Amino acid sequence: MFLCLLLGGLFLIFQRPQSSEQLSPTFDPRFYPETGHSVSGEFLKKYLQAQHPEQIYGLPITEPFYSDRAQRIVQYFENARFELYPENPPELRVRVTPLGQMMLYQQQATSLNIPYPLGRCRHFRETGFSVCYEFLDFFEQNGGVRIFGYPISDVIVQDGVIVQTFQLLQIEWTGSGNFISAVRVSPLGRRYFSLIQEDARLLAASLFNNNAPQLVQSLRIRAFSQNAVVPPSGIQSIYVLCQDQSERPVADALISLNIVLPDGSEVYPPPPKPSDANGMASFDFPYQSPQPGLAILKVQAQYGDLQATSETSFRIWK
Repeated sequence: MFLCLLLGGLFLIFQRPQSSEQLSPTFDPRFYPETGHSVSGEFLKKYLQAQHPEQIYGLPITEPFYSDRAQRIVQYFENARFELYPENPPELRVRVTPLGQMMLYQQQATSLNIPYPLGRCRHFRETGFSVCYEFLDFFEQNGGVRIFGYPISDVIVQDGVIVQTFQLLQIEWTGSGNFISAVRVSPLGRRYFSLIQEDARLLAASLFNNNAPQLVQSLRIRAFSQNAVVPPSGIQSIYVLCQDQSERPVADALISLNIVLPDGSEVYPPPPKPSDANGMASFDFPYQSPQPGLAILKVQAQYGDLQATSETSFRIWK
């Protein structure tokens, strides 16, 4: 009899509903070797609310840090920024910074004046704007207002790219792929980080993940000439910076030059050389040009199977 009562009591205990805190999932930190940063805790919970967070919010480009400007802890992602409000209830502790709203008028734009058929549009009375066509498909399939906020612009052209801005994010037409695959989220997180001149050292890979290898997925190179204007003959110096997709320096990328003078003749190029630990490579070469004008330098970087090209120039003046 006692055993039956004991088992019955245990059954009631184990059948007792758990509190919401007991039922809430726990998340291990996620490290992204592509950028060298992690997402964890409250920020990770918010991040995972998007169906495809890496495509919607982008990869983390900083660790969480205290922002004097925001007066709270923030973390930057490629396409967004998160803010921590520890004083709020659990479901409201992390907010997405309204970068779309904050950056709406930072760039010149041209309206497209697209005719919107009713069957392919959704109008939002809250802001007076509509979302249409493939932008509407992408918006609705990736969380709608909950993730993007309300639309706050028509479809416009910014810097040659077709975009539409929402309160939290911006989406753009890539011109590649078909339908949904041709739409992506704009990198407002990176742009805002640069716009307000955050400390660039925050982009460096986390010290907690120093043992993680740098995963180079793409190359970006920039070239600079020491002298913008030079005499008809002399020695010119060129500096090349090689970075990965996260703007971290890439060492041991093989850099080569091709130099074309104003008359179309080519200068015998200096031998290729690898970039150093800071992603830099410098070249000195003699030149002689009987014709004034613009000399073009084409730069190529090779890192494994990855390649990147860039151009710079200097003017030869008599």
